[in-house]
Amino acid sequence: MLIVLILKFVVMAAFLFMFWRRPSLKWGVGLLTVTSAVLLDTFLGTFNREEMLAQFGFFFYIIAGLLIGGIAYWLFSLLQPWQAAAAAPGTVTGTAVSPPLPPTKPAANTPVTFTPGTDETGTAFDRQMIYEEIRDRLGREDVLDLLFDLAIQDNEVMNLQQEMHQLIINIMELTAQRGQTGQLALAVERILTPPAPEALPRLEKISLESPPTILRHYLLAHYDLEKLQKTAVTLGIDWEQLAIASKKSKVRDLLHYLYRRNRVDELIDLMHASAASGKEA
Repeated sequence: MLIVLILKFVVMAAFLFMFWRRPSLKWGVGLLTVTSAVLLDTFLGTFNREEMLAQFGFFFYIIAGLLIGGIAYWLFSLLQPWQAAAAAPGTVTGTAVSPPLPPTKPAANTPVTFTPGTDETGTAFDRQMIYEEIRDRLGREDVLDLLFDLAIQDNEVMNLQQEMHQLIINIMELTAQRGQTGQLALAVERILTPPAPEALPRLEKISLESPPTILRHYLLAHYDLEKLQKTAVTLGIDWEQLAIASKKSKVRDLLHYLYRRNRVDELIDLMHASAASGKEA
């Protein structure tokens, strides 16, 4: 009896660990189903099983059906990646295997569906939800900021006469290939909810090793257009050559210019010097 009880808790602990490691609907359903089954069995074993089953009546069969359905869903979700991987190379027809069809570009009004994916740490993410957030809540300027924060070069995902939905699809596919799904989700969240100025690192903590997104958010939070222009002039950059659409575009283009020429350290030194002297850059 004790061994059975220990086995029950080991199974529950295993599902709890997997849900903690990879929070997803699949492991959530599995954890809920196993926990419910263990608690129900323990409850029936504590009291008179036959008497309790008689009191439950038809309701017991409903509970049992839900538990079986939960386990079936968990097993199906667990086996689905292997089934997809087995079907990916081609379609078996008799004894021959037909090659996969070449990918086609979806039309703008065609629904796009993404399967769940993981990042480099193995954490699961809902890629469909990430795609819909980018599509529905981010403008083109925000998507360009997204490329900057993820260190994606424009020519890796963009081309002439490209529609917005195709750009988003290219970003989703590239980040999946690089194992950056988690970074993509975090970058989208930061753009939708920018960090407050007080939540950013202090200027003395910013260095050449700081992520580019930290510099971008710091300049957006602490520099107005006049201060940005003075900074560009001091660095010998033609302010008029930078994007003129908005402050966000100016900051992004300024950082792009400096990163491509390995001059970001000059910007950081100028920011530190300006703060130390108490003068506007």
